[in-house]
Amino acid sequence: MIGKKQTASKMVSIADVLDILEDRQKDGELGYEQQIELEHAKKFSKLGKKEAEKMKEELMENGMGEKTATKTVEIMPIDITQLKLILVMDRLTLDDEACKKLMGIVESHRGKQ
Repeated sequence: MIGKKQTASKMVSIADVLDILEDRQKDGELGYEQQIELEHAKKFSKLGKKEAEKMKEELMENGMGEKTATKTVEIMPIDITQLKLILVMDRLTLDDEACKKLMGIVESHRGKQ
């Protein structure tokens, strides 16, 4: 990557990283950092790539930004308090009704882990 310019950036979930690195591993040997990240992604990925994307889209349709939705998919909060902490990190404030709706989305995807 030395000498290359970054032309764009996009938030990706751990599930996306896992998918990308597994594809690269099939094509050849991974570097040290990539191997470490692959092990990390295997350990902490809570949803598959398709399920993570679906959940992220649902969260974004209900008022979350891409960054916050990605964090929520990765963390999979277990209650509204944890969800509110994620929202506070990104300076979002939602009423209790909106938080309950978002938590419902998280809960609907939790069983698909």
